[in-house]
Amino acid sequence: MPARWPVLALAGLLLTACTPTQQAADPAVPDAASPRARPTTQGGEKLARPSYVVTVGDSYISGEGARWAGNTVGNAHGVDALGPDAYDDQGGRESQPGCHRAEQSIATLGLPNLGAKNLACSGAATRSELAGSRFTPGLDFYRDSRGNRGQALLLERFAGSHDVSHVVVSVGGNDFGFGSLIARCAGGFIGFGPAGRTACSDDARIRSVFAEGNVRSVTRDTSASLSRVGRAMRRAGYAEADYTMIVLTYPSPLPTSAQVRYARDDDRFRAGGCPFFDADLDWANDTALTTINASVTAAVRRLGAANVVRLDLARALEGRRLCERGVSTFPASQLASWRAPAAAQRLEWVNRVYFTFAPWQVQESLHPNYWGMRAGQDCVRRLVERPVPASATCLPTGRLAPDGSPVMRLAR
Repeated sequence: MPARWPVLALAGLLLTACTPTQQAADPAVPDAASPRARPTTQGGEKLARPSYVVTVGDSYISGEGARWAGNTVGNAHGVDALGPDAYDDQGGRESQPGCHRAEQSIATLGLPNLGAKNLACSGAATRSELAGSRFTPGLDFYRDSRGNRGQALLLERFAGSHDVSHVVVSVGGNDFGFGSLIARCAGGFIGFGPAGRTACSDDARIRSVFAEGNVRSVTRDTSASLSRVGRAMRRAGYAEADYTMIVLTYPSPLPTSAQVRYARDDDRFRAGGCPFFDADLDWANDTALTTINASVTAAVRRLGAANVVRLDLARALEGRRLCERGVSTFPASQLASWRAPAAAQRLEWVNRVYFTFAPWQVQESLHPNYWGMRAGQDCVRRLVERPVPASATCLPTGRLAPDGSPVMRLAR
């Protein structure tokens, strides 16, 4: 049976994930946006302004966890790709504490004359939420006297003064209670709670989250949030033909029971950082992820906008997931650092479940790491360079670019 030393940290994660939140009221009349910026002229010639790719949504697009390029419980230096200021997006600090808007996000594409603006926030749902003094901006037009602003309002303001060509959206997962699910499943594995060691997939409360009625409700909320993204762009002076909205589905962060490389519970817990029963690994892939992504897909269909493309990332991390066969932790890889050649092929692309603090943060758990973020970048980059109608699926190729980052491919 795994040791119980991390139970206090897990309790903190459970409290963070399950703290009752107050849905922030969305004011009826959002702030007016600035007039949309237009290219100026000089000497009779138009000056080219950079276009922008803007990210809105939750932690799977904000860059949460992107600081780390591999998993270790030892010296973090060898896997610290972005450094301690990874999430300081505004002059050495976070513009919204806890949002973890990484300096490199899925919108940082490296294409000529194409900038990136990251407005997403870790923990964000379809609506803004207040939990005590903590504000998490959702995809709405929320504003208050303390300076809190919803992401749709932030998008409206940014798009009003910049030329935005693409808006990339990841939303819906937190409306299913992603953080609570992870905490309960890990807690069941280590025996934290009155039920002892139990699979979370056997918990009726967990299963009720994915019941038909709740799925319909989340799908409606997700579609409404996408509609507000479109409204923000209209208020900023854009027609549908002026930009593309790319809606992402969620990647699978965990292997199935047949693909996990640790058979012993203690190894799975201590070495791998993947404290999940076989039954929960299978349920996470076959039920939870499938249902969440089907909800996102249905929300896009319900929106029915001609300028929206669904980019399916469900299999984007396949072969490089946490504790999956064929890849390893940083210590087991015997690499000198994350910069070593072929590091992206040998290391996992998903952060382990963290029970410790400093330099790791609990909220970074089970999110795409630096390599996972780079894979997502390549998926979006390919879609921007060669647009496709309606939908595309992004898959790994097993190849690396000259800079060592993953090379992906799009399938129709």
